[in-house]
Amino acid sequence: MNGVSWQGLAERFQRKRAAAIPTRWTIPPLKLDEAIRSTARPIDLLPRLLSYNEMQITALGAAELAAKIRNQELSCIQVTEAFCHQAAVAQQLTNCLTEIFFAEAMEQARQLDDMLKTTGRPIGPLHGVPVSIKDHINIKGQHTTAGYISFARNPVRDQDAQLVDVLRNAGAIMYCKTNNPQCMMTLETVNNIYGRTVNPWNNKIGPGGSSGGEGALLAMHGSPLGIGTDLGGSIRIPAAYCGLYGFKPSAKRVSLRGSECTMLGQESVVAAAGPLAHNVDDLELFFQVNSDAKPWLREPLLRMPWVSQSNQMRHQKLRIGVMLWDEVVMPHPYITRNVEKQNRTNAAVVTEFRAYDHKRAWDGILLPLYFTDGGRDIKQTLFAGNEPIFPSAKRLLDDPIVKERTHHEIWKLHLARDDYRTEYLQKWAETANSTSSGEPIDVLVCPVSSVQGTPHDVKPWWGYCAQWNLLDYPSGVIPAGRVLKTDAYPADYEPVNQLDKENMNLYDNDLYYDLPVAIQVVAPTHEDERLMGAMKVIDKVVNG
Repeated sequence: MNGVSWQGLAERFQRKRAAAIPTRWTIPPLKLDEAIRSTARPIDLLPRLLSYNEMQITALGAAELAAKIRNQELSCIQVTEAFCHQAAVAQQLTNCLTEIFFAEAMEQARQLDDMLKTTGRPIGPLHGVPVSIKDHINIKGQHTTAGYISFARNPVRDQDAQLVDVLRNAGAIMYCKTNNPQCMMTLETVNNIYGRTVNPWNNKIGPGGSSGGEGALLAMHGSPLGIGTDLGGSIRIPAAYCGLYGFKPSAKRVSLRGSECTMLGQESVVAAAGPLAHNVDDLELFFQVNSDAKPWLREPLLRMPWVSQSNQMRHQKLRIGVMLWDEVVMPHPYITRNVEKQNRTNAAVVTEFRAYDHKRAWDGILLPLYFTDGGRDIKQTLFAGNEPIFPSAKRLLDDPIVKERTHHEIWKLHLARDDYRTEYLQKWAETANSTSSGEPIDVLVCPVSSVQGTPHDVKPWWGYCAQWNLLDYPSGVIPAGRVLKTDAYPADYEPVNQLDKENMNLYDNDLYYDLPVAIQVVAPTHEDERLMGAMKVIDKVVNG
């Protein structure tokens, strides 16, 4: 494949992907074109293209599916076939998949059905549950392009990533990989191999990134549980933009061994792997499965078994801090309205939380630490594939703050990072002065983003998520309503800076109307279980 142009290579990969969809699930070109032109909301087309029975199955979350398979109300074959078909439809409507291996998935489902019939016991808590995986995580026998033409020239992987191994041992069925962006560090999902993924709620905007293929697939109910990764919002942004639940854990609680990307080995800001799902219970199920596998015995991860706090926290009154904005970019009005609603919950004692130096943290610490090589690894990888760079990635790498640093400069940045983390913990501890119990807040509720999706090739402000990567705070996403016709900026609103002005200019109620809106919930480092318990309490209040 080395002599093939990047365009020729992309065509080959796209033809292979199309051929992996069984003919009976291929939507005829004229019908597909008519369907896509009939509505900007691909999600509305599902009832036309799938059977009622399939949609009943794919409406279930991972834990519910596992229970129905265990009780033999559903077979692994039925479940896998329904999700493969729905994933095939999702691909044709939103372009969310990369590698498709439905035939292998169906064979695994048959074997799992036989085992359950023979032994009467599931092999693990995910027995027969299909799980989708972000493209840059290795699956044996499949390509890992990570959105790069030069990576697409490599042979298929000969080994599963450790996390894939954990999921398979719990009984999960792998059936597809999902699209991620070129260079990974953008909040949209487009690359030169597989093209652009669109948002199921409105195909004029993106599903977020970098786990955008996962976001689109889950929103289309083509997956009950998806695995993404997050270095600056890459799980949480797609979860928010696509109306899903997502969770970025503290670093080194979940294995990333066996994933491929540029900037591997960079440890200044550590990436995390985590789930996107349809409810909080399924997020927690993922972490329980991961913990039960004791991954710290196979690589130097944190030896921290998952100890659920969900039951005990159900009966506690939460102490919640609410941060309406980060004093850098004011979120669109439908976001501030939904975050502000948290001030009126009876399930918690709410206190105002004011952002602490988020712009300084971004300009002076985080952006320099993301690209201590000045973006050289990304640029060399693009050059090796002779492929053009996309506008939002170019804008990021062209930022004057992005430049190659000396060892001494990097050490100083690490000291600044650690000082800032200490200062932020102090800021968190000081919330004890504002609560009636004299204890600091349990969690912070804030926006996930300043927007609920962007038109294609637009780079939004992503400090609302990246802030917590810098601090290594676990954070999760809960859907919390829809954009209303009445949402609007105050008539006298004046942008506070150029970034805020750009964000305000993006607002168009006709574009955003009826999109899902989300909130972000945050806790200090390693308080993942406490965060999950709080998310269940908040979710019950917000979504009944």
